[in-house]
Amino acid sequence: MYKYTGSGLDGIFLKNGYTIVETSYGQGVKIENVDGLHRAIAAEILRQKTPMTGHQFRFLRKEQDLIQEEAAAIFRVDVQTIANWEKRGPQEIPGPPDIGMRAFYSAYIHANFGPIKFEPNAKANESSSFEIEDSNWVESEPVAA
Repeated sequence: MYKYTGSGLDGIFLKNGYTIVETSYGQGVKIENVDGLHRAIAAEILRQKTPMTGHQFRFLRKEQDLIQEEAAAIFRVDVQTIANWEKRGPQEIPGPPDIGMRAFYSAYIHANFGPIKFEPNAKANESSSFEIEDSNWVESEPVAA
């Protein structure tokens, strides 16, 4: 398994869909369909039954290509408020921006890629494992470390 750090989230692991490559700078990794992987990570965040973390809020904001000033305008708060929510890191953000970001990202993804399918009893934490199935990234069962 490969620990994926390109999302800015802790605890994201890939079971497949990646290749270790040698470059002139040393060892690197090639990720298959990074955009699809990020959509799968975002869908997992939306399905959680626990509060969103500051890291997850930042991830969803960046996935929509929003800068903090644009997010502040959408949430009708000061830019520093957005920065403060994101600086919480692995700690939860307040309820209203959590719900607002989930709704806003859901609308964004629906408009661009179609509806997100929600599964009951999805696990709620910042760590997830993903794998490629039929050229699409899907959440997979975690492997004990």
